[in-house]
Amino acid sequence: MFSPQWTPQSQFAGYYVAQAKGFYKEVGLDIVIDHPSASNPALNRLREGSSHVITLQLVQAIKYIDQGISLVNILQTSQQSSLMIVPRRKDIRTLQDLNGKKVGIWKAGFGEPAQILANRQKLDIRWIPFVSNVNLFISGAIDATLATSYNEYLQILACGIQPEHVFYLADLGYDIPEDGLYVTADYYDTHRCELQAFAEASRRGWEWAAAHPEEALTIVMEEVRRHHVGTNKVHQKRMLDNILHLQHRRNGSSPAFELSPEDVEKASDLLLDAGLIRNKITYRQITGQP
Repeated sequence: MFSPQWTPQSQFAGYYVAQAKGFYKEVGLDIVIDHPSASNPALNRLREGSSHVITLQLVQAIKYIDQGISLVNILQTSQQSSLMIVPRRKDIRTLQDLNGKKVGIWKAGFGEPAQILANRQKLDIRWIPFVSNVNLFISGAIDATLATSYNEYLQILACGIQPEHVFYLADLGYDIPEDGLYVTADYYDTHRCELQAFAEASRRGWEWAAAHPEEALTIVMEEVRRHHVGTNKVHQKRMLDNILHLQHRRNGSSPAFELSPEDVEKASDLLLDAGLIRNKITYRQITGQP
């Protein structure tokens, strides 16, 4: 059982492709993709054993490991941060202009790098939680919002709003990779061969999606319709293009599909310095090396 961390969308295209094209079956795996709900997120399913593999962001994984949840990364798809701060007001031109402003942040988390940035810049930001859309931003109820370049920002542009100034965290020294595949350390120790096969078939799915983006989009839309997700093909195409771009390291010619020790150290140091974790999490620890 495999659970991405959110509802069906192009963010998980490679896994849908691997299932639809039979890549999992070719390595002897019968994979069920089971998306989580707000009341039972992917991590809960992993901990209770109803899911064996989940997607998770690196920052979240490090925090959970520090809390005593032993996790192992078996494949890293994201190599760049997608996180950005998008102003609603035209008079927000610098980070200091965010001082005293209301800024949207996901209720489920994911915004820690932006919060650390704000603390380091000594910005008095009023963080306003939202669940999954940009309604607060569009209505003008908040002054700015956190967004991912592959989802919320695209929604904002689709509504006809063209922000004059956006702040990419990757350009501000907070380029922390995001999505990867995670399992519990216990499951990793007892199912290494199966997990290696799953990771390799998933990687093949992503590589196929990159080589055949239109066909991959068709597979994504079939998954979207099956789960009655409110979206459209144009948005999902833009999301897929962006997700595939984020799988390349900066100035990299091809996706790496693995964590780098430097990125783990950077993320861990960032969280440790901010007091969000108590112990430094190492590359060997998060990759299950003895």
